[in-house]
Amino acid sequence: MNKVIDIISTLAIVFFLLAHQMSQAADIIKLTAGFSKPPYVIEKTPDYPGIQLDLINAIFKHEDQPVLFSFLSLSRRFSSPDKWHSDGVITLPKDYQYQGVYVSAPYISYQNVVVTLAQDNLVINDVNDLKGKNIIAFQMAKKFLGKEYVSAVEEAAEYRELSEQMRQIKMLFAKRTQALVLDISIFKHFLHNHREQQYSKPYTVHWLFPPRIYSVGFKDAALRDKFNRGLKKVKASGQYQKIVDKYLL
Repeated sequence: MNKVIDIISTLAIVFFLLAHQMSQAADIIKLTAGFSKPPYVIEKTPDYPGIQLDLINAIFKHEDQPVLFSFLSLSRRFSSPDKWHSDGVITLPKDYQYQGVYVSAPYISYQNVVVTLAQDNLVINDVNDLKGKNIIAFQMAKKFLGKEYVSAVEEAAEYRELSEQMRQIKMLFAKRTQALVLDISIFKHFLHNHREQQYSKPYTVHWLFPPRIYSVGFKDAALRDKFNRGLKKVKASGQYQKIVDKYLL
């Protein structure tokens, strides 16, 4: 009789654990991110997954919910929500509007700038000063930086857009171009991880562009509300700035 009771007790424990695991799996939030863009998104590095992934994990930790990320190209992420195959997308413009998408409070900003070497003494006060210069920009810069920028770089001595931004930065310090157009945090993250002598040259940052502010888009209003609550807690605790500093200082 005791053996029967022991077996029943063991089975009850097993079923309880399985039910608990299934419940936890059901609570996992699945979010879509873009491909690797250090320091914002860094694939295949669990300890340093990037500013955005760290922030989102910290935000939902306050709500006791784990997050699982998948990675897709920029163009696919902006398709209709029924094609997301996830609970949301982590980098949407703060004013994004689409039926059935619940946009969070803004939580991250990208700041595009122009960077030149100080020794070149280049005067760049507005985008028109890019005319006649050798320029390397991030991929799709013309799409994001406006008509005035497009008009100016059409008169550049040389203009290229590169998807591999680490190569872009290396070319500036090797004096294979005069000016970079890129996000300032991407530039600082590169220098944070490259302390070699060739990357120690003084540089000048030209602040020509407004910041681009992003939110998370969710299919569920309740998830959006949880995110907003967690974001307030992460900012109030100082954890937000600590996460950013980990990648840039």
